[in-house]
Amino acid sequence: MKQIEQINKQDMKRRRNDIIEINKLRGKENPHAISVQMDGMYNNPLYSAENETSKHNILALNIKNKLCSKHSSLGVDNDSGRLHEDCTDECSANIPMVKSIGDEYTWARECLLDLKEDAIEIEHLVTDADSSAYKAALDLHNEGINNVEPKTF
Repeated sequence: MKQIEQINKQDMKRRRNDIIEINKLRGKENPHAISVQMDGMYNNPLYSAENETSKHNILALNIKNKLCSKHSSLGVDNDSGRLHEDCTDECSANIPMVKSIGDEYTWARECLLDLKEDAIEIEHLVTDADSSAYKAALDLHNEGINNVEPKTF
């Protein structure tokens, strides 16, 4: 539901702002540089998140879905990439069937750009050993989008 999405986005924005304010109160040199944990999860509950505090705040979320909630057809419309040519923006599918749901690099990059909109950059990044989330963070730094060079753990 669009309303629930909007409420969650507002809540994550508030949490981001809170972390910046907490970092300022702590006297951190760059209060916009934070430490995070990132992972791509598939059909899993959301229980792990950012580790700046013991609250494990979720600061960014990227949900991708290939399945259409309106149609049962598995035929892909070549022009839009949607499951069915009659699908609209109300369709729950937001990526084409041919896109890999496990594209951790792209999904992490989208989350990192979302954080950047609230002036947050990644200073320390904890990921799985096989994750490409760190590469996404490093690329954003190398492209000059983020000023902070991330370190990975």
